[in-house]
Amino acid sequence: MTKKKAFRITASIAVLIAVFFLGAFTTMTDDEMFEKFSPVFQILTYIDRNYYDIEKVDYDAILDETLTGTMRGLDDPFAWYFDPVQTRENELDTSSKYGGIGSTVQYNIQFDCLEVVAPMAGSPSERVGLRPGDLILTIDGVPISDVGYYGAVNMLRGDPDTQVVLEVYRETLTEPFFVEITRAFIEIRSVKSELIDIEDIEISYIHITGFNAPTYDEFQDALNLSRNSEAYIIDLRNNPGGLLQSVLNISSLILPKGQRVITIRYRDGQEEIYNSWGSRYNAYFKDKPIVVLVNEGSASASEILTGALKDHGLATVIGTKTFGKAAVQTVFNLSNGGEIWLPTAHYFTPDGNDIHLQGIEPDIIVEPGDDVLEENGSELTLSKATIDIEHDLQLLKAIEIILESLGVKTVN
Repeated sequence: MTKKKAFRITASIAVLIAVFFLGAFTTMTDDEMFEKFSPVFQILTYIDRNYYDIEKVDYDAILDETLTGTMRGLDDPFAWYFDPVQTRENELDTSSKYGGIGSTVQYNIQFDCLEVVAPMAGSPSERVGLRPGDLILTIDGVPISDVGYYGAVNMLRGDPDTQVVLEVYRETLTEPFFVEITRAFIEIRSVKSELIDIEDIEISYIHITGFNAPTYDEFQDALNLSRNSEAYIIDLRNNPGGLLQSVLNISSLILPKGQRVITIRYRDGQEEIYNSWGSRYNAYFKDKPIVVLVNEGSASASEILTGALKDHGLATVIGTKTFGKAAVQTVFNLSNGGEIWLPTAHYFTPDGNDIHLQGIEPDIIVEPGDDVLEENGSELTLSKATIDIEHDLQLLKAIEIILESLGVKTVN
């Protein structure tokens, strides 16, 4: 064994010792911990002393797999380990422009594949009909399990006008199916808005696709164009969430000062309470109908805003039940350059509801239509809302509810 290999195994053992033997555990004694995890050190020793192809052993890979398995052992879909390369990817600016299919995905550890969290509004993935919960099994014939999460994400990206073929499994179908997607130029903006004039009523339609750092300013820009609106539709469908601070800022633009937004509760019972700090924009929403559109792709920060508006009776929620992610993930950096995202708390809506893995039931359930948007070019600048009043059944219901609340008779 070379000195380099010897150093790697020594470093791997050192990391494990640091974790298991330096007082890191509070729920086990040192003796209990040693007895429980001694097979890990036994395996490393057997490899070092007996494995035939010892020169081919990559101890960094062994360490990564060990750490991945540790997080998988929690059996929690929101407990994740990222290796050093993936950690650097996490730090990339999500407002960048790229060629791709325009879909938020996560790694499904149960089936070793990608899971669609939400297709972006107007994106290639939405146009071909990908849905939240779809499982991407292969990309151009390559199994996701062979390339991992970031390898798969890189395969989804590419030059605009190029094609990529996905093998997709959908729970409602008996067999996987294949779909060819033409990549497009994607420019991510988290807020798109449009004014809807109907029956001499101006309705401000604001679609929030994610809660990122620029979302607060973009939402204010949309509000500045809607000061004369008589009602608001806030579309959170297929919004996978984002930054806690972002949704707190936006909640304060809508909710009156002092109203509860969320309560974060840790395992020891300690709580952090977040109330709206109010804004001059609160007057825009006062005594005006508000409808929030949601679906199974509305998660995390989307559910924070939805729950706050629903519990305070400020909005009517229309659509289908939301995703159900109320886990607060804390990022912990590791000595090998990787990181873990560990659920350390749950958030509760103003009425005290823990919606984790449960979701939020809409006030009015409206299933979406099955229409697939037509292809209209390979370059997308996702900055303006794409709405289809004629075929969007949930949006139609939102407009109907608003007109009725304003005393305008509608004809079905």
